[in-house]
Amino acid sequence: MPKVNSYAPAWLCRPSPGASLFTSASDKGPAQTQENGSKTVTPNAANRTIAKRGNEVFAVIDNEIRWSDLARLKDQWQQEARQKKSSTGPVKEQANGTKSPPYRVLAVPVYGLIKQIIPSPNGAFLAIVTENTVHISVLPDSSHLSSTDTSPIRLKTYQLGPTTHVIPEAPVVSALWHPLGLHTNLSGCIVTITADAAVRVWELDRNNHWSFDQPTLAVDLRKLVDGTSSDQDFAPSGFGKNKGFSADVIDMEVASACFAGSGNEREDAWAPMTLWVAMRPGDLYALCPLLPSKWQAPSTTIPSLSSAIVPKLAALEEAPEDLEEQLIACRQQYDWLREIDEQEPLDPPSESGNIQGADVFTRPAVPSAIPRLQGPFRFDLGDDLDDLDLCDILVIAARLNVEDLMMGEDEELAVEAIEKDKLSATVICLSSGNGRVNICLELDGVEGQWLPKSKKNTFRTPLSEPSDLVLVESLDTIKTTGNESVAWPVFTRDIHSRYSFFVTTATNVVSFSMSSWVQRLEAELQAEDPSGSGFRLQVLCSGNVAQRERILQVSETDITFPNAHLAASVVFYDFDLGYLLLTYHPSNPYAAVMDAPEDSFSAALDSHFEQRTSVPGSPAALPRRAPYQVPAVLYAASPLESFVDTQVPHRQRHTLKEQVRLSPATLDLVATAHRQLASYTNALERAASDLFRRCERLQGEMKDQLKQLSDVAERIKGVTSEIGEDGNRKEGTRNGEALDKRLQNAKDRQLELVQRYDALRKKVINSGGRPLSEKERAWAMEVNTLSESLDDQESKDEEKQQLAGRLETVKQFALDLMAETKSIAAKAPTSPDLGDSSSGSQPKVPQRLQRQRVTEAMRMVERESAVIDAITSRLGRLNHNI
Repeated sequence: MPKVNSYAPAWLCRPSPGASLFTSASDKGPAQTQENGSKTVTPNAANRTIAKRGNEVFAVIDNEIRWSDLARLKDQWQQEARQKKSSTGPVKEQANGTKSPPYRVLAVPVYGLIKQIIPSPNGAFLAIVTENTVHISVLPDSSHLSSTDTSPIRLKTYQLGPTTHVIPEAPVVSALWHPLGLHTNLSGCIVTITADAAVRVWELDRNNHWSFDQPTLAVDLRKLVDGTSSDQDFAPSGFGKNKGFSADVIDMEVASACFAGSGNEREDAWAPMTLWVAMRPGDLYALCPLLPSKWQAPSTTIPSLSSAIVPKLAALEEAPEDLEEQLIACRQQYDWLREIDEQEPLDPPSESGNIQGADVFTRPAVPSAIPRLQGPFRFDLGDDLDDLDLCDILVIAARLNVEDLMMGEDEELAVEAIEKDKLSATVICLSSGNGRVNICLELDGVEGQWLPKSKKNTFRTPLSEPSDLVLVESLDTIKTTGNESVAWPVFTRDIHSRYSFFVTTATNVVSFSMSSWVQRLEAELQAEDPSGSGFRLQVLCSGNVAQRERILQVSETDITFPNAHLAASVVFYDFDLGYLLLTYHPSNPYAAVMDAPEDSFSAALDSHFEQRTSVPGSPAALPRRAPYQVPAVLYAASPLESFVDTQVPHRQRHTLKEQVRLSPATLDLVATAHRQLASYTNALERAASDLFRRCERLQGEMKDQLKQLSDVAERIKGVTSEIGEDGNRKEGTRNGEALDKRLQNAKDRQLELVQRYDALRKKVINSGGRPLSEKERAWAMEVNTLSESLDDQESKDEEKQQLAGRLETVKQFALDLMAETKSIAAKAPTSPDLGDSSSGSQPKVPQRLQRQRVTEAMRMVERESAVIDAITSRLGRLNHNI
């Protein structure tokens, strides 16, 4: 779990210039902005209005895109702080008395409310998503954006599908850059998913404007779910056509979508080409493989697919006829893979941004370019039969089966290729509108599937049997007093671990970590001895799966804003910035600087230390809170300053300079001004009351700290008063014996722990770490049987006699062996050097073999002595009980 060191750094808080990056530039206060209703609305999709490219950050403020380099922003703030400390006089200002903003505005011709911004993998493009439209902007290089000119820069922007993504059509839910697409400075591949379950693949090319008008592949999932043949038309209905009504309009309303993988070489080969789509009622569907016409394959993709498909096909061909459907699906995969093998890899683009060492192929035409829709995938919620109201989905791909891929290779290379943070199953995380996070496992694995070709005089009812997911845990994010009706929990992947992520809700950010649980689960799944694995797996899944901790919490003054939602968090990890999590609320940034988890052992030590130091009154038990940030309403201008220009009609402005007359128009004017002023003063009162409460709480905490300091001082004074100047305890002190006794007990306890550690260490070293042999297993079974028989009171006497006889036999056998060893040693001729050439009759034994034999003999002797000691102690306890 990440440990929060500090919250929003000083270079992002007022009065530093960096705070203006997330501050509204308009003169309207937050109350006016919220009342106007044009700035924030109730979310019905993910609010991803903050994005990153390296150390650069993009944020949507007042529906305009701002850019800034955080590392450069921090350096400028540090330089200004040094100048203020070193200068004796006042800091010189510019001639015009104003400072240039520490950001640049990216002007784009987008007129709708921007809801998502997604940079391409190589940072060359920026996808801008509104309610119904998608725009692709060309991003300049960071050196061009960080120039001395701070004027707004107009970006080259293309509208994606001017006749496809339009306002009367279904809203755009997700826009995803394909992990296996070709991403260069001139081209890219993006996938758009709309609420009416339409998936479109766009292969962009700046030299071909037609690529921005029509998708290269379009699929309507509502048609595909009932498809029987790959020859059918699954394209979405055109603009303006009557789509009719069906039950799928409600059951297949898309909430979110994501790809299972990111194109990593160490993840499952099918994962980066599998698109998971989550429906709001709770069903999940998968499209595999979903590829553009030209795609890049990592170095392990084709070999891993070959090692999985070919043996499976050979096994199914010899199987009975009951597995005919699986045989047909495997033959389709084989035909698809054979067409890829017959291709010559294309030349990869020279620009950076693609997967290193990847080969570029053309999408196979056989069996079909459109895969079969797999699903629905569901999980059992028990008695809760209501709709889940899903909001977002996060899929963590299964790891690559390195053992099968490295079969026949060097074992050391295979061990190096295996990651520690791994799991041979797919993890699916789902968030719902009530703030609940469901963690599921998909154990069967999603592979490529296609619909069959149509045949004459045949009719087949489409089969759509649901698949089951294993629900391992369902957790609630930490609730607050905010408006929960507008909450749309959004996932953000962590940088350090694949099985850690952050969930951003309307009022807080919560961290979830499954790393420790995944390692224990994978150890059980890959265990060589399956005995007892079922019980242990049940215990693992019934316990705590994910650890959660609140990272950020919105202040009370910001919670009062209606329809306000935190933007989806972004995570930075850099030498200059550290491990930084960043998000923002209207006019206020929220950030947390965390410790990077190095390994599981250090994390376990940190958690243990936190538990030991969480004693009331100790410094570690003090609450950690974000620094106070001045509410934006205190910086906003009064609404009465612009009231005349915005609220008073032009025909009534002359009446403001005349004598007040009682009339309906005057009453309406006064009521309108009162509404504006009341909302503004209400926000001011809340901000002032929050500051007053904070000051009172600070005084109370300072009193508690002073009281604790005085108690500690009295204790120190009492201890030091009993010690003389020479460092020895004074005679006649009352607490000397008690303190000496406590010290001696602590030393004895420490000595006992050291002895226990040494004994355990010797046992582990003597065991050798190898699996038990057949004789050792039989001996363990005999010991268990003997212990069970000793529990029976009637058979204790008989077992005592048998054990005593066996013990005497073992002792006599040991004495005979020792006597025989001494006689053989006395009869053997002595030789100064066994390895000398003069003793020709003696065999030459290498010293390494001698040490090995001696070590094995010592281990056998220690094991036998341990057995004898255990039997002797058991007999002693038996005699004592009798």
